[in-house]
Amino acid sequence: MIQKEEIKIQSEQDGLWLGVSIRIPEQPIGILQLVHGMAEHRERYFEVMDFFADHGYVTIMHDHRGHGESVRSPRDYGFFYKNGASAMVEDTHQITLYIKERFQNLPVILLGHSMGSMVVRCYVRQYDDAINGLIVCGSPSKNRMAKMGLALAKSMIKAKGAWYRSDLIQKIAFGSFGGRFANEASENAWICSDLEVVQHYDQDSRCGFVFTLNGFAALFELMATTYQPKGWALHNPSLPILFIAGEDDPCIVSRTAFMKAVRFMRERGYTACESKLYPNMRHEILNETRKEMVYQDLADWMQLHNLAISRTKE
Repeated sequence: MIQKEEIKIQSEQDGLWLGVSIRIPEQPIGILQLVHGMAEHRERYFEVMDFFADHGYVTIMHDHRGHGESVRSPRDYGFFYKNGASAMVEDTHQITLYIKERFQNLPVILLGHSMGSMVVRCYVRQYDDAINGLIVCGSPSKNRMAKMGLALAKSMIKAKGAWYRSDLIQKIAFGSFGGRFANEASENAWICSDLEVVQHYDQDSRCGFVFTLNGFAALFELMATTYQPKGWALHNPSLPILFIAGEDDPCIVSRTAFMKAVRFMRERGYTACESKLYPNMRHEILNETRKEMVYQDLADWMQLHNLAISRTKE
């Protein structure tokens, strides 16, 4: 029997209330904390949360600030408030500390998808000793234009205001993503080959919104920090790290760029980095038609790296 909780946790950064979902198995063997991507929300991950809860893991996920239920008003979708990028990282760490306090002595695996994959790597720069495993999913590869994009967003904030939504910056950030899938029914076909998943995304008002300038500034700052070679604390160099992505994911740019992201973490001193690309899968491999294979691969990886405690049956 899986216990389900829907709660709010107040961010220590600015008092913002964060929407949080938790799944609790009867005999927990570990904790899986998930961190979602850009312009979506935690409810899209309930299936994967339920899968790992059924396998014995407490699963927890919050809506990023500016997403889902973590907004002060509907106007704030894509707005991250003050210190957006660092606040996102600190919110994620706060959720880790919360769940570790509730379920002590359980290993913690942190999984970040897409924008969330940058959040979790920025997290690891400071807090790699707070977790026992890291999964980097659908990772945007390094973009040399990130600092230029950050400077442009900051400049436009002065002229237009932090809540302004710029079609120009939207095109700069995502203009090429739909290219290879241009003949398909939706401009968001790049996210998944499952048409039903794409249709649900297109019809969900909490998905696909254009970020404010404040949000894009945070996004570009996350990108720049993720691939900044200096400033890594490296408290836990043996941390198991797994990079996963679809081969047809435009976010990774190419297999070569994907492997550069993996090597970057090795060069920072992490000695247990692994990777896997999934053929014929796009950006959201956790929603793809063969998603169960991905789920099982993750469960096997957790078991291989002893990211669970043994439970003897009573």
